[in-house]
Amino acid sequence: MEILQHEFQHTDSRRRLIQLLTGDIKQVNVYEAKKDAILGNHFHKETTEYFYILKGTATYNDKIALNPGTLFIVKPEENHMIRCLSNVKMMTFLTKPYTKEEPDIWKKL
Repeated sequence: MEILQHEFQHTDSRRRLIQLLTGDIKQVNVYEAKKDAILGNHFHKETTEYFYILKGTATYNDKIALNPGTLFIVKPEENHMIRCLSNVKMMTFLTKPYTKEEPDIWKKL
């Protein structure tokens, strides 16, 4: 897991724009998870997954604090687990779309 910086930010009298990332994204998801939920605890063999925390607090693999505005990348073969310390809203950006036929979700043995 690697914490990323926003690529670009601009503020003027009309708005605030934050450019998160540029990449070959195939699927975008919004998650609304409840306090104490545990998400993931798996890895992908092919998919790179970007996470952006919109609201709430969580931890990554019980080690790294995740707060609103945190943007991070999980590369293939990296086991990842999100533990929600409060209600959390986040977005994920995947380089390979999740499908029931080809989920690319694997558990450590």
